[in-house]
Amino acid sequence: MAGISLRDTALQVHRWLGLAIGLIAIVLAISGAILAASPMLERIANPARFRISGEQRQAASLYSDAAHRRLRPGERIAALSLEQGSSPVIVTLKRTGNRTDDRAQRLLFLDPPTGQVLASGWKDGGVIGAARRVHDGLFLSGLGRWIVGLGGIGLVLASLTGLWAQATRERPKASAKRPCHESRWTIMHRRVGLWSAIPVLALTATGLAIVPAPGMISTPAAPPVTRAALPVDRVVASAKAWTHGTLRTIDWPTERSPDWILHFEGGEPSVVKVADDSAKALAAPAYAGPVMLSWVRRWHGGQGMPWIWWPLAALTGLLAAWVAATGLIAWGRRPKVRRARR
Repeated sequence: MAGISLRDTALQVHRWLGLAIGLIAIVLAISGAILAASPMLERIANPARFRISGEQRQAASLYSDAAHRRLRPGERIAALSLEQGSSPVIVTLKRTGNRTDDRAQRLLFLDPPTGQVLASGWKDGGVIGAARRVHDGLFLSGLGRWIVGLGGIGLVLASLTGLWAQATRERPKASAKRPCHESRWTIMHRRVGLWSAIPVLALTATGLAIVPAPGMISTPAAPPVTRAALPVDRVVASAKAWTHGTLRTIDWPTERSPDWILHFEGGEPSVVKVADDSAKALAAPAYAGPVMLSWVRRWHGGQGMPWIWWPLAALTGLLAAWVAATGLIAWGRRPKVRRARR
């Protein structure tokens, strides 16, 4: 044991961690790559949702009235999203009853200039929805989030120990031949892992930061009110008196909290609460969340990031899956070392 160096210890830890979390890392990496590429995949899979006639946004009442005409029995308006650019206006409809998860919510995609309904679909449905549920908790709810968190910690440690082993590795001389005991899988694992370690560490660390966040844990939410007392345009006017930001999202009052919650971007306060009975508005910093946590979520999820972010994040996920897969293959094909007989 005296001959075992610190590098040998790090290499052993790296190998055993990779063996323990390899399959989980592959699943999380592939699902993360799908989610990172979701803006492009959604436009390919559901082109009708994005066939807008222009980017000009109208009064919020135009969209809420269009949604009211498309309500199904038991549905209520829960939120209105006014994302800018080439994105449609999205109205979230929540079905009342026992089911309170995202799959009980239907989305209406509206044309911004006209308010015409372009398409509808279930929230977190299809391949992207399945990838999100896998990435968040492996279809196992609370237990799955713990497994994802432990897998993320193991991936961080595996990346750090792999970098340490690579940094302290003795470089062979130019005239020396490649070690015969290294398979091509080991060489690919080491080379790709070296170049992808930093972005993988960045995305994994930010993912770990939001796993235990209270706001990320799904809890049963109160259903929206059947019909709000105030018209939505009056609510928007009251909220805009408090901020110079651009309106992004409107959350309807619920049976538990009879207040409107409006989210703004580019101005303070970023969240304004409006009472549904009196139209009185006030800043609601408690709904905004910590600034640092908000940036971590943006970095990990890509919301509000430049367009170049999602191809880089998707590529990082694919590289992480490749590194984990080649590591497992290299482990399975490693040469069997037999103990010398005395």
